[in-house]
Amino acid sequence: MESFSPLIGIDVTMRNNMQFGLQYNKNRMLLLGLVNHTLTEEANTEYVVRLGYIIRNFRLGMDNSRGSRSKGSDLNIRGDISLRDGQTSIMNILLNDSQVTGGQKVMNIKLSDYNVSENLNLRLFYEQLTSKYKISTAFPLSTIRAGISATFTFGDSGGF
Repeated sequence: MESFSPLIGIDVTMRNNMQFGLQYNKNRMLLLGLVNHTLTEEANTEYVVRLGYIIRNFRLGMDNSRGSRSKGSDLNIRGDISLRDGQTSIMNILLNDSQVTGGQKVMNIKLSDYNVSENLNLRLFYEQLTSKYKISTAFPLSTIRAGISATFTFGDSGGF
């Protein structure tokens, strides 16, 4: 198995808190079948575009117990769009015959919004996954996930 994730990538955060990034990922897995003399290859290529913006000292309007405004934390808003093309093929070594047995083209859109305070992490997420298969026995598939996730960390967040 070989995996280059990312093979080529760049992530940039600018002075005006804008973020963007590009990635090119490539992986391949080979499986040798000695009993039936086959070589199975699964290869994937993925392109990822990432955009984001950081809002510094963001507050949700919560006051502390003394009535004064608490210091806000950074709100990081990110969006990822990825296109992945995968293919599985089986080659008979003795006959030198290869055929495609599976694979799919996948488009994935992720939007997330999180990082409210040091101990409280709120995350709003939206993920859409659309896939089109390379073999005729499988139907196109689309999945949408959305929701809110809250994580509260008790105690000191520092190290030892």
